[in-house]
Amino acid sequence: MGKGRFPRSKNDNRSKRQAPMHFEMLEQYNLQDMAFICAQCSFCQVGHGACPTYKVKRRDSYSGKGKMIIARALLQGRLSPSEALEGLRDAVFGCTLCGGCEEVCQVDIPFVQIYQLLRGEFLKLNLWPEQLKMMKKTLIKTRNVQGQPNIDRVEGWSYWHPDEDALLEKVGQPAETGFFVGCGSSFRGIAIQATIATTLILDDAGIEYTLLGEDEWCCGAPLIMTGDFEGAKEFALHNIEEFRKLGVKRIVTNCPGCYKMWHHEYHQLLGIDHEFEIVYGPVLYAKLVEEGKLEGKIKDLPVSVTFHDPCDAGRNSGIYEEPRVVLKNIPGLRFEELPHNRENSYCCGSGGVLRAQDEEFCLKINELKVRDIEQTDADWVISACPSCVDFINTGLPEAGSEKKSKDLAVLLAEALGHTWDGLDDVYG
Repeated sequence: MGKGRFPRSKNDNRSKRQAPMHFEMLEQYNLQDMAFICAQCSFCQVGHGACPTYKVKRRDSYSGKGKMIIARALLQGRLSPSEALEGLRDAVFGCTLCGGCEEVCQVDIPFVQIYQLLRGEFLKLNLWPEQLKMMKKTLIKTRNVQGQPNIDRVEGWSYWHPDEDALLEKVGQPAETGFFVGCGSSFRGIAIQATIATTLILDDAGIEYTLLGEDEWCCGAPLIMTGDFEGAKEFALHNIEEFRKLGVKRIVTNCPGCYKMWHHEYHQLLGIDHEFEIVYGPVLYAKLVEEGKLEGKIKDLPVSVTFHDPCDAGRNSGIYEEPRVVLKNIPGLRFEELPHNRENSYCCGSGGVLRAQDEEFCLKINELKVRDIEQTDADWVISACPSCVDFINTGLPEAGSEKKSKDLAVLLAEALGHTWDGLDDVYG
């Protein structure tokens, strides 16, 4: 026996291994080895702009490294499911899916996809958080995550539009461009302003478009983010068929979560191949500006702004420059970058369906964002995500800040000379 070591008894549980656990969904996507590839370097904990949930919780399991260590131990049979699954579940669902860990990972682990697959494993084990079961019931019943009458996807806000009749006439009309509004942007007051602004920008550019109205269902993001791929597929196939009926070839959406779903997840996680070109709103706006389609229409707008990169647009989709192209082409506007920007942007806390489970946790993540914003001299925080704009507007006054958040589409529409009923009331 070596110096300083003690003999183990025959009944010592440390000498026994559990049966290795299999994560079938990780195996299906050939990701079962990622837990062993993790170098445990801690970059996902301390990297510039990395894991906001770890920054708040300060528990290893909430970082990418921690989750990989637990998964590895389960795969090796060093931990029993009864010992480890509850902690892994809390950490996997206690995540905004912002991709901060993935951005700084030294061995390129696709954390966001892994977390979604692991959430699917917990669904199969009937270990979903109760709040998510309630969310799914709401989606199935109303076809939107807000639980509102689906007829209000357009009719609920059309009265704010400068030309309500012309807008309503577009619903269900054949067109090559379809505008996919999204749940938050159909029912929440601040987010609706970006929807109205988008329609006005499309009109200014001479783009004929159609809306699905009450036939638009949720894109399925809340389900796919929580691991319910079959549930998400039903929503995806419905929307695809509705746009096909109208002869749509290009789908524009102002929501980066919807964009990520249509452009990436339908193909990668649901195995759906559709024929549509998917365009994120700010990418379209930048193209319109660069091609001169809005030439002579953009007026001087003397405001001081900074820009928050939404996680699903930035880290999770690689779109950084186009929103800045739009900002830099608005005369009179003064633009200042946030201390943490582009791939290092701090998550606002509203993603990953975490708000449906723990609003207080999300607000603590939001405090990190607000402190970052407060380091600038900007009056307005511009973003290109309805959910981010809404949640940042919640966090700023709670922190005593006088700054406000506004969607890029709204800012551009204002620079184009537009205004509409309700705009000043919503933003104050």
